[in-house]
Amino acid sequence: MAISILASAGCGSESGAATEKSVDVSKFDTGSYPTKPQDPTTTDPAKRARLIEGLRLGDVLPVASDIDSTLVRNASSTNVFVEPYDFDDMINVDHFADDAPGFTVGFATSGRPAKDPFLGYTLTNAVMIFDSEPAAATAAAALVRRGFWMADKGAQVEPVQSTQHAGAQMIWAPTEQRFASWYPTGRFVIFTMVDQIENRVVEHDLGVPPEPAPLALTDKAIDITLDRLKTFQPTPSDKLTALPLDPDGMVRLVLPRPAGDQTANGFTGSLDHHGALHTVGDTAMYRALFDKTGVDSFGYGGGILVRTKDETAAQYFQDTAFVSRFQHQIAPPAGLPSARCTKYHGPDEHAAPFTCTVSFGRYVATVVSQQQQDAYQRISAQYAILANSK
Repeated sequence: MAISILASAGCGSESGAATEKSVDVSKFDTGSYPTKPQDPTTTDPAKRARLIEGLRLGDVLPVASDIDSTLVRNASSTNVFVEPYDFDDMINVDHFADDAPGFTVGFATSGRPAKDPFLGYTLTNAVMIFDSEPAAATAAAALVRRGFWMADKGAQVEPVQSTQHAGAQMIWAPTEQRFASWYPTGRFVIFTMVDQIENRVVEHDLGVPPEPAPLALTDKAIDITLDRLKTFQPTPSDKLTALPLDPDGMVRLVLPRPAGDQTANGFTGSLDHHGALHTVGDTAMYRALFDKTGVDSFGYGGGILVRTKDETAAQYFQDTAFVSRFQHQIAPPAGLPSARCTKYHGPDEHAAPFTCTVSFGRYVATVVSQQQQDAYQRISAQYAILANSK
């Protein structure tokens, strides 16, 4: 399971930063992790290119709170997806290859009003890129016929028509309280789903027509997404592999992801300050923090690397972003006293037990692990990579 490291935050804490000159990276225990920057390579150029295209898309798409300001809690388990099964909690992917030939990549974001997933409703908004306009139109029609992921369980589904977006293909599942739309535009398909979880849980309002709330919200999501897509030019299919592997130099500096590792959102790449909002817990809080500290890029690998405007901003980010009442501080790894390491004691059964953070210059790094020693080795190696990049 991908772990969102920036899921929660609290007030600032007392800084334990040490001067860089007092640290001897040659004495670190880094295990088998590398300690120097590595230019990214790939054994699958086509798949890697699709991933980079998806991250480019994420940098422009709205987060849920851009569509409805009350949806400040990130509810995404998946952001960028190059395979349909990465998005199978939202759409029926059993016949995706037949239904959606020409699919390139997608990016999804999701939000709800509260940390409790059973309060209010969840909005999921995604864009899928196809290799041609006809492929996108064909896919939208096929996917709406296939319906929700639980369609094979016999869920009742009714068609809905938008007066604002005649080309949108929409369905409403009253017993499930789910409303979904597939809207083809150019090489894109905009997928929007409103999941009225609280209604379903308390079993009221079942069967009420989706007008006005889910339909009006979906129309708004489509309009805002269309406006953002004006700034995005999809890469021609035959040019995808020419996309740079490390467009802003962050991937070479982030700790490489070990084979099979699914921490730090489960992908390797970078997002800009807006794109990174799709991956954090409280988008309103982090938007303000990004602005205050001048964050311009996030790198994702075997941890997360954040680039701020300067050293002071990086230290403030570290002291602010990674504080939670469920994180109890433990000793830092040997030789790296400025690292802040914690062990999780709280209600989230999916939370990684151990987290370590550290700042270096204008960068802030964070890693998580199931094992304390592995967390120590990861943060030590990440610090060494930054120190050796000078």
